[in-house]
Amino acid sequence: MSGDSEGAAPDLGKLKDFLNKRDFKMPKMEEIMKVLDQMNMPEEEKEKLRANLLNNRLTPRPNYLIFIVTVALVLLIFVFIGRKLYKTLTAKDRKQAEKKKLKEEKKAKQKDESKNTKKSKGERDKSKTKQN
Repeated sequence: MSGDSEGAAPDLGKLKDFLNKRDFKMPKMEEIMKVLDQMNMPEEEKEKLRANLLNNRLTPRPNYLIFIVTVALVLLIFVFIGRKLYKTLTAKDRKQAEKKKLKEEKKAKQKDESKNTKKSKGERDKSKTKQN
């Protein structure tokens, strides 16, 4: 049996070799239509094939909805993580500022107390000298 007869079995070895090539690119619809025009077939068959090819739901089409949803989910994850990071950093800065403020208030309070104790000692000394 030769490969040119209509009922001949396809040569699977050639098909495997063709599919194993790493540089295989899916032909575009225009290329398929050109090949279809060059085939020796009745026009009715060509028209049926054209209609089937154009209306075929199995042809790979980009699904933009899945892409958009995936990008949106990734963006939401980044926004969520960024928001949490911002909150923790601002809370940490706020706590540090509060600690610093409390420390300064304690120092100021201690200075005031030390001044008051010095004044009271000084007043005691003055009052003692006046009494003598």
